Amino acid sequence: MASDVITLNVGGRLFTTTRMTLTSSPDSVLGRMFDVSSPFPPARIIDGAYFVDSNPDVFQVILDYLRYKSVIIPPTVPPEALQTQARYFGLDCLLDEIQMKKMACKLRINAGGTVFETSRETIMKQPGSLLAQLASNAAEEIFLDVCPKAFEILLNFLRSGARKIPPNTNVCTESIGYAAETLGINICLESKKGPGYCKISWIDDRRDKSRFCNCKMLGLRNHRNVSSADDWLGPDFLTENSEMQVAGAPRIIGQLAR
Repeated sequence: MASDVITLNVGGRLFTTTRMTLTSSPDSVLGRMFDVSSPFPPARIIDGAYFVDSNPDVFQVILDYLRYKSVIIPPTVPPEALQTQARYFGLDCLLDEIQMKKMACKLRINAGGTVFETSRETIMKQPGSLLAQLASNAAEEIFLDVCPKAFEILLNFLRSGARKIPPNTNVCTESIGYAAETLGINICLESKKGPGYCKISWIDDRRDKSRFCNCKMLGLRNHRNVSSADDWLGPDFLTENSEMQVAGAPRIIGQLAR
């Protein structure tokens, strides 16, 4: 019966619940184990309780999720441990909930001794990057051995998409590209000439007059450049930066290409 009261022995700790709760996710391992019509065998009974070889602290979170369909992760339970058990029990819906909570939660990043706080969602904007992989596996804080000033610029780029070095920023230009390559972040825009060629997409506002920065200036020495302004500059970039005397861009780009 769905209302049957069931006792579980989970890693030596006893839990009391109902069959309805355990079968509330019918496609899960627990759902099939305790469904009376399922051919899936239930857990072994020891001293009147079904034995489940699992971490009881983590299982408590899983049981509460089955009861209320809401996940609350206490500080004593690492999200990674909960993910592992949810995956083991085939609770895909719980895995989705955990991932959403991880994406929304705040993440501390220690970059070269300077601590930044941001959302995990921001860091995951380039999911194939090393930075995103580190963030997906980290609980609350990760350490990056990169220039903190360069990382601050990259973080602003991930937040807003802005490819700008702000005024009064004391940073080595090449360290921006080095940090981006180290963390696997793509900071370039592909030229219409094809893969391996990049447009001018970064602006350096540190001087009295803003200037363009090509990839090589940013330390990306393996990137190829083209001398044609039409190849370098997209119409969106030209429109957004018309105040920078873009009419003179061909002359500037010719200098950069040499």
